[in-house]
Amino acid sequence: MKALNVLKYVGFGILGLGFIIGVIFGVQALWNWLIPELFNGPVLTYWQTAGLFLLSKILLTGVAPGGSGEKHKDKKDWRRKYHEKCRSFSDEAKNVAAPEEI
Repeated sequence: MKALNVLKYVGFGILGLGFIIGVIFGVQALWNWLIPELFNGPVLTYWQTAGLFLLSKILLTGVAPGGSGEKHKDKKDWRRKYHEKCRSFSDEAKNVAAPEEI
C-alpha cells in the first residue's frame, strides 16, 4: 500500500515537472515568435525563458508559502464589514443628493 502511494507521488511529481517544462517551452515559442518581429527584441534561449518565467512568478505572486490563509480571511472580513455598514444606512441617507456645484 505504501509503495502505491510513493509511486503516485512520484508520478504526480513527474507530471508536474513535465508541465512546467512544457509551459516554459510554450512561453519561449510565443516570445520568439512575437517579440523579435514586433519590437525588435531579443530571441530567448530555454534558460533565459525559465529565468523570465520564474522572475514573473516572483514579481506577480510573491514567494510567501501558502495562499489561502490570513490574507483571504482579511479580505472577507473587510468585505463583510463593508456590506454590514452599507446595510445600516437608512433609506434617507442613501437618497441624499450630492452637493450642487458652484
